[in-house]
Amino acid sequence: MINGILLMNGINLPISFGQFYKLAIILCLLIRFLFTVRLLISTLIITFLLLIPSIYQILHDPEGSSVFLDLIKVTKYITPFICFLFFVNAFKHSRDKIYPLSLSLVKVSYFILILNIFVKYLGLGYPAYKNGGMGSKGFFYAGNEISALLIILCSILAFVIWEQGNKTKYYIFLFINLLGGLTISSKTAILGILLVFFIIPFQGKSLKIKRFIPLITATIALLPIVFFLSWKFIQNSSIMLRFQYNYDQLDIWSFILSSRNVFLVNSYETYKNEYDFIEKIIGVGETKYEYLNDFKVVEMDIVDIFFTYGFIGLATFLLMIYFVFLQSKKFSRCNDRPFANLVTMMVLILLLISTLAGHVFGSGMSAIFIAVLFSLMYVKRERKSSNAKRTR
Repeated sequence: MINGILLMNGINLPISFGQFYKLAIILCLLIRFLFTVRLLISTLIITFLLLIPSIYQILHDPEGSSVFLDLIKVTKYITPFICFLFFVNAFKHSRDKIYPLSLSLVKVSYFILILNIFVKYLGLGYPAYKNGGMGSKGFFYAGNEISALLIILCSILAFVIWEQGNKTKYYIFLFINLLGGLTISSKTAILGILLVFFIIPFQGKSLKIKRFIPLITATIALLPIVFFLSWKFIQNSSIMLRFQYNYDQLDIWSFILSSRNVFLVNSYETYKNEYDFIEKIIGVGETKYEYLNDFKVVEMDIVDIFFTYGFIGLATFLLMIYFVFLQSKKFSRCNDRPFANLVTMMVLILLLISTLAGHVFGSGMSAIFIAVLFSLMYVKRERKSSNAKRTR
């Protein structure tokens, strides 16, 4: 929020407050990794792999490139990885202390986020879109990262609420988050929230129709109401103006992808015509990538990673995601890993969002919470039977 207030008021520091904050967190974690050398080595290897194109640019064609700036920008991709290593290590060795603290972090952060979204109704904060003052991003600067962050935070809390068996609270929480998505004026947030809340009740359950009759009945009854209220809200808000303008100006695919398909074509032409053979393999680094594309990147994570870090960067990213997915599938077969199914589901949802809308795995705001979410699969359910026997 401090970063947003400074930048929105034209106060530009050599390193933004947000970047300084992220670097401070990374430095603290690296100091912590000195006590677990394999984690430090893993971090340094990933960082070096992503800096290979930047080093090549300095030796080959330094115009428009900077290793220092690229090192800062690389942090947005390595922060989820570093934080994931930290939380996994913490959950393995200090589960009783770290797990409640992590949930508290998620709850407080969610409260701050949703409060920032809703201050629009008090006439405060900044609009998510400059044209017509549409949407809301509170006092944050990166409004395009809020949708993914809302989905990540609410998925963790919604899962905890559902596991507690409080269905009334679950549906109220759905309404609050759907209203939040509508207030942001984001297609990604609205559809992502509906998808997450619909899938969570089915996690780890056998598909016996009798088990789901109450849920299916409630869904059939509530969905028309939700869609009707959402449509009335959209009609009476600036979201409709945004949707109508974009729909009139763009073809259907450009409307759905918010013109990212156009940026993809332009970036591919740059890749084909401006990259030499080695650059086509290893990428050009983020500073040079932005420079070559007039600072209009595609905003699709997988595509931007490929054009920036080449096949090495893309392979590294996909291998990490694949590892998380395989681990969560493995843990989902165990009865003592309550979050494993949630992680499996969220890996697929976030990968889909990052591919179509971007601002997920390269999001500075979401980085820590992606790590918390994925590392929750290592949390084991408390065993009460042994304690009960002792009491007897």
